[in-house]
This record gives sequence, C-alpha cells and structure tokens, in this order.
Amino acid sequence: MKKLTSAFFFLSLIVSLTAMSQPGGGFPGGRPGGGRPGGGRPEGGFPRGERFDRNMQDSQKKGQTVKQKKVRSGSTFKVVGTLIDSAKNEPLGFGNVAVLDKEDSSLVRGASTDLYGYFEVTEVPAGEYFLRATYIGYTTRYIPFKVENNTALGNINMKEGSMLKAVTVKGQRPLYAQDGEKLIYNVADDPSIQTGTTNDALQNAPGVEVDVEGNVTLRGVSSVEIWINDKPSKLTEENLKTYLETLPANALDRIEAITNPSAKYATDAEAVINIITSAHVKSNQFVSFGVNGSTQPNISPWISYMWAKEKLSINLFASGRYSFRSNESNGWSYTRVDGSEPDTYDTTRHQTDTASNWSKNLGGNLFMNINYEIDSMTDLEVHGGVNGSFNRSVSDNSVYRTFYELDTIYTNGYSTYDSTRNPSFFGDLGADYTKKFDQNGHNLRLGLNGRFSHNRSTEFYDRMYTEYYGLDDEFRYRLTNQRNGGGSLFARYNRPYSKDGEMSYGFNADYTNTHNTYDRFYRADSSFNNLKDSTDILRTYDFHGATSNVSADVNWTHRWGNFTLSTGVGLGLQSITWDYDTKMDFADNGSRNFITARPSVHLSYRTESMHNFKLNYSMRMRQPDESQLTKFRIYGDESYRTGNPDGLKPSFTHSAEAGWTKYFTSFGNVGIEGYGRLATNEISSLTDATNSDTYLTDRMVTYSIPYNMGSSWRYGASLNMTYRPTGFFNVRLYANLYDYGYHMEYDHTDDNGSVRHQDITKDKWSWSVRVNAWAKVWDNYQIHLSANYNSPTIGLLSETKARYSMNMGIRSDFFKRKLSVFINIQDIFNWGGRYGTGSTNTNPYYLSESTRKTLNSRFISAGITLRFGKMELERQARVGGEGDESEE
Repeated sequence: MKKLTSAFFFLSLIVSLTAMSQPGGGFPGGRPGGGRPGGGRPEGGFPRGERFDRNMQDSQKKGQTVKQKKVRSGSTFKVVGTLIDSAKNEPLGFGNVAVLDKEDSSLVRGASTDLYGYFEVTEVPAGEYFLRATYIGYTTRYIPFKVENNTALGNINMKEGSMLKAVTVKGQRPLYAQDGEKLIYNVADDPSIQTGTTNDALQNAPGVEVDVEGNVTLRGVSSVEIWINDKPSKLTEENLKTYLETLPANALDRIEAITNPSAKYATDAEAVINIITSAHVKSNQFVSFGVNGSTQPNISPWISYMWAKEKLSINLFASGRYSFRSNESNGWSYTRVDGSEPDTYDTTRHQTDTASNWSKNLGGNLFMNINYEIDSMTDLEVHGGVNGSFNRSVSDNSVYRTFYELDTIYTNGYSTYDSTRNPSFFGDLGADYTKKFDQNGHNLRLGLNGRFSHNRSTEFYDRMYTEYYGLDDEFRYRLTNQRNGGGSLFARYNRPYSKDGEMSYGFNADYTNTHNTYDRFYRADSSFNNLKDSTDILRTYDFHGATSNVSADVNWTHRWGNFTLSTGVGLGLQSITWDYDTKMDFADNGSRNFITARPSVHLSYRTESMHNFKLNYSMRMRQPDESQLTKFRIYGDESYRTGNPDGLKPSFTHSAEAGWTKYFTSFGNVGIEGYGRLATNEISSLTDATNSDTYLTDRMVTYSIPYNMGSSWRYGASLNMTYRPTGFFNVRLYANLYDYGYHMEYDHTDDNGSVRHQDITKDKWSWSVRVNAWAKVWDNYQIHLSANYNSPTIGLLSETKARYSMNMGIRSDFFKRKLSVFINIQDIFNWGGRYGTGSTNTNPYYLSESTRKTLNSRFISAGITLRFGKMELERQARVGGEGDESEE
C-alpha cells in the first residue's frame, strides 16, 4: 500500500509540473489564444471563419505588445502563426514551416503545425527572412518578413494546387511497405507524426515498441540493434535514449524494421531497426543527467554529454548502478534406471529441495564516441568504453533425499551456504571508416575493434549434513580468474548497378583468446582462518582456448515495380583450439575446423492500396563449441559435464515464413503470418546418473553429455493488429498459435552395460497473446499499458509453465523536453511473486520439476532526466519545387 501511495503522489507531482511548464515564451498569457488549442475558443467553439479571425486578431495584439521591448544584440525571438485552408477556412494540422535567410535561402529554423494549424518557431535572430509554408496537396507559400521582436504572422492562407515535385515523388510511396527483408515506415509521408519525436515515430513503426523507460523492442524481441543511416549507432543505452527523445520526427525520412537479419547486417542480434534521417545535425550540444531507480531496489545515476559542430561530433557517457535481487525456489527430482521389463524404470533416488538467494551489484561504465566528417562523403568514427562491476551473492539451500538400492532404503539431507564476491571489468576500443561514392547507396564501410575482459570470483561454500550416511561435512574455498581478449575486422561494400538493384559484399574476421584458472581448496572447518587447507585436485584446472572466425557474404537485391527479391549467402570458416590442464587423468587438448553457410531468400510484393505480401526462407548452421567436443570433465559437488568428441555433427535450422499485411492510413494495420522452423541434428545435452563414477565413489553422480538428439519443429500462425487513429495513440494485439514437437532416437547404456534404444516423439500446441497500448496526450504525457500471456510450452525433454504479467507506466516531458519523468509499475498483480515460473525435465532417466519465485517481482520504477542544450538541424536538399510561385 505504501508503494502505491508513493506512486499516486508521484503522479500528482507530474500534474503539478505540467501546469508549471505551460509555455509563455515572451507572449503575455502564453501563445496566441491563451495557450488553448484552436485560438482560445470558448466552450461550444467559434462559428466557421470567426475563430480564425479571432486567432489572427489575438496574435496581432500580442505581437504589438512585445514590439515595445528593446532589441538587444544577440537576442532571439519567436515567430508564430496559423496555417488555414483558404477555401474552407479550416486549420491545416501537421503542416511544415521553415524560416529561410533572405540572402541565400539557407534554413535558419523550422517547425510543424499542431492539430489546430498553429506553429511556433523559436530562437530566430533579428533579421530579414522568408517563411516557407508547405502542406501536402497545397501550393507552397514564401512570405517575406522581418524580425525585430517576437513576431505574429497571423493566419496564412494555403491554396490547394500542384504539389512540389519532391513531394509528388514521395506521395507515391505508401506509408508502410515491405521491401525484401525490410518493413519500411515512411515517416516523412505521415503528417500525423511530424510534431513528435523519433521515439513517437518508433511507436508507429509496425512491430516496434518503446516502453516507458525508453527501451526499444521489435515484435517482443529485446535483442535489437539500432542503426542510424545504415550504420550501427555505437551509442550507449542512455545516450541512444537521449538521441531518440530529442531528434524531431520531422527530421526522419523512414524507419526500417528487419526481424530476421540476413548476413548483410553481420549482427548476432535477433532484429535490426534502421533509422534514416532527412536532416543533418548541424549543431548539437546537450548535457543530460538523471537517475533511474526502483523499489526492488536499484538505482542508476548517469550523465551524458553530446556535442556536434559542423564536421565533428562527440558523445561522452558515464553511469553508476546499484541493485538488489531476492528469489526463492523449490523443486523435486527423480533419478531412474531401466526396469526389468521394456518401457519400465526403477527409481534409485528421490530428492526435494528449497532455496533462497539474494544478490547485490554495484557497477558503472564510461563510454565515448567521436565522429569526424572528413568531407561530405567521408567520415571517421572512434568509439570505446570501459565497464566495471562488483557483485555479492548469498544462497541457502536445503535438500532431503531418499535412496533405493535393491532392498535397502536410506535417506540423507543437507544444507548448503554459498557466498560469492565477483568483481569484473570489460573494455573495448574501435574505429569505423565510411566512404560514400554517391548519394544512391554506393559506399564502403571498414571497421576495426579490440576488446578485453577480466572476471574474478571468490567463493565460500559450506555443505552440512543433517542426516548422515557415511559422509562428512564439506567446507570449500573457490578462486576463479577468467581473462578474455580479442579483436575483429569487418568490411561492407554496397554497389547499386541500376536504380532498381544493388549488390552488397561483406567480410568479417574475429579472433578471441581465453585463459581461465579454476583453483579449488578444502577448508578445515567453517571458519575463515585456513582457506587453503588442501587442494581439491578433482575440480582444479587451467584452460587455454582460442576461436577464429572468417566469413564473407554476397547479397543481391532487385526490384521489378512493387516486387522485390533479396537473396544472399554467407560462407565462413571457424577454427577452435582448447587445452584443459589438470592433475587428473582426463586432461585434454585439441582443435577443430568447421565450415558454415547461411543462405537466405526474401520475396515481397506490395500494391498501391498498401497490401503487402512476403515470403522468406533462411538456413543457419550451428557447429559444436569446444565444451561440447572435449573429453575433459568439469566436476560439481555430485555431478559433472563433459563433451562428445566423436559423436557430434553440425545442426541445421531451416526457417520459412509467409505473410500478408494490410495497412490503412488512419486505422492501422491487420496482418496474418504463417511460419515454420525445422531443426535437424539438433545438439542438446542429455542428463543421466550413475552409482559407479570413477572419481566420486561414495555417492550417486549425475552427468550430462551432448548428443545430436534428432529433429525438432515449430510451425504456426500469428495475427497482429494495430489500431492507430492518430500518430499519438495506438493499441496493438499480437496473437500466436503454434505446434512445437521433437523426435529423438538414441541408445542408453546403464551401469551394468545393458543398452536400451530410446525413440521419443512428442509435440504440444501452445499459444500466446500480447496487448500493448500507448498514447501521448496534452503534448506532455505518455501512457503505456501492456499485458501478456504465454501458455505452457515444451522443449527438448522439458516443459515450461505458463507465464503472464501486466505492466503500466506514465512518462511526462516538461519545458520543451528539458525535463522528463517516468513512473512504471511492473507485474501489477505480483504474479511472478505469488506463482513464479518453472520448468519440468521429462528425461526418463532424470525427471525433475522446479518453481522459481521472484520475491520482488512487483515493483515500481521511476526516473528523472534533465537536458540542457539545443539541437540545430539542416535539411538535406531536395530537388524540385524551387520554382513554385510565392503568394502574399
């Protein structure tokens, strides 16, 4: 109750700040019309025509008032007015105006009209200018005016007529279109979003969601890489949030969403969002700082500096973080062996366990990005950062077990205490070079990156038996050092061969070297006096490993009218080496070389009425890693895992999807998609148990070995609908129905050497639904609501319980987005704390079930951001329209 009271108090604070932040800006009483939409019309509204005359009179009166001020050198002023349809005498909302220098027609400042046709251009120096007013379907107007003080231009009459040539071309573009693997949202052709920010535009891109904290997902996938103008952004999370929140939507040309990136994108992310701008940041200076926190609790202060001037831009970022997490879990497991009859099993052990744990984390990071524009076609970027953290975790676990051996039944139980301290460090430094040969997509990108990480952990582990069966209490001390270093090189060359087609060629090389040491000791007792009483040679080892990857890809895209074909293939060579050093007799070293392939085909077709069709296919190869190939054994307390040196083949995953989506200019969209995925030779580990382990002879030992388990499939259909009456409100529904299944065949050998052939086929229909709603009201408030449900699902020899949650949040921007505040309630009904999540292992030889509850699953998060500075944009030149007649 206290948390909810705090939330309501915070919401009331936001309302108060909104009232304080209403713009006055030099016009007494606020903007013309008293700050109310529509020129301050009384209840019931003005008769047609009268309200715009009243608006003009109010603007002129207020303009006369401010003309009495004395002009100071270096002062800037506001220019306001209203665009109206000259024939209908109605407002033209979401039009564009630009203040142009009278001498050379260069852009000084720009703005968009609101719903009622009103515009406000700020920070205009004294001087003589042209006002260029544009609206799709109307004749462009050029109006000369002079600025000496705040200036009200009154009503500006716009006549329907021929559009600009550039606009005519852009008008032929549908608002949404599928182009090969890219789903495109043409932001520049959406008048309803021009007054918003880039974040607002992202909310209107199909499948893209921005939550109350500014985190971006695509179709529910959080592994999203943000690109800006065909390049990875290289910005930190908070720097990127600031950029998206401050860049106006009318500076964008389009947003491209790629849900299944081809080899062309050279990314491990599951999705890419490419933001293409139509304006160049001429001057930009922002200092942002803030703090985010939650009742879990966690708190994260940060500061960001962004500076740009003509050819040079610098981004600096620093942050800190403290967090606390607490969880509880409980479960059971059965260990079984083959019975005397076919398809029967004998239980050898039953175990129940309960556990609680908590963790604290303290960390921070520094990041810098420097971009220099050598000339209009060439730029160089240098980026780097360091990240450090310290984690402390403690867990308590209680276990009770019953053993069945022949005619003997016995029990034991124990409790464990585990305390771990884990400092870590990561750093990287890189450079990117981009050369454009023309403005039509002919370009070359080169990149070089180096990285290093060091993780160290110190762990105290105690195991005390409450019921004994010949076992002594155990006290251990564990030291782990993990060092990792490497570098990568990439090149991408794009070459259009006509206005309808292009070729893209890529090359990537990556090298990683790893050196880990795992020192394990027995302590004499539970005290910390003698931490290294004796060495635990079974669990002590040293690891050296290296991985090299070299890959190249070629991609071809061609368009025949509204039909697009994109196809490509990537080929790679992977080399891995390993060396496990131990005093035990299972030390191992070796190396392997693999070839990988990644072909893809994307077909799309769109109609003029915004029906979009797509058909995609891709294949990925997965090769086993060194841990799955080595014969070395990594021992735990009563378990070990090892590799399968001679029995693993590469796995193949084939994915195909076909879909239809209809987009509506005002309603939103409706789409249906069918998809299928088939994985063959799937690599997965099988868990078994033995009473006759060579090295742990006094207890039952479970072990896991990877196998090519067989094949799995997933096919189904999804429905997505978006209701979007305006650019600042939408409701999205995602529903998914699918069948997942697998077929496994393998031979199981028990402790007695007998072999039983296992042939398992299982499938299950599952479904999920997600609803998201977003609205931006009164220019300042953003409201977010989300709810999702996932029915129980299965995997290879496992089942996962249902998962569900409901969240809501509010975000507010004040003082022209100089101050932003958000508050969010996660898991409103505390389902994660009351019911938790869990899974079941259906391996016939090792059955288990566990439930995990997050005690602080329901929490309130909040944040505040302050921004100081400004961004000045310079529109990229568009050919056409310069000869349109001006009208006074």
